[in-house]
Amino acid sequence: MIITAPYTMNFIETFIEIYNAGAAFIIIFLIGQILFMMRKVDKDLLKARLFLNQSVMQRTWTYISVAGAAFALNTLIKFIVRFTTTGEALNPFYLVEFTQLIFLVAFILAVYNWYIFIGSFVNRR
Repeated sequence: MIITAPYTMNFIETFIEIYNAGAAFIIIFLIGQILFMMRKVDKDLLKARLFLNQSVMQRTWTYISVAGAAFALNTLIKFIVRFTTTGEALNPFYLVEFTQLIFLVAFILAVYNWYIFIGSFVNRR
């Protein structure tokens, strides 16, 4: 019987896992808050102010574009790593995790942008 030592994570792997868990919590919390606030929002006023507020649309488009590009780059790197021998030279773990980090930051910013925007419409009773 061969006894192997337990797997230990280095600092970067540990940081990335903790960051991913924190980012997931932030995204879930903000989306939950948005869904909760939407029950109290005047939908017609929201549509009118969204149409007039170009900065919210522009920032959302930018954040989602960055998140989408990071996700696509993440997928491309994973593909290269799995199906080519040059994948080993890229140090795939850090490239893949870096693109995931970019995606999560951009997505959090997009959701937070909407959280602030929707929160401005909630009827304070």
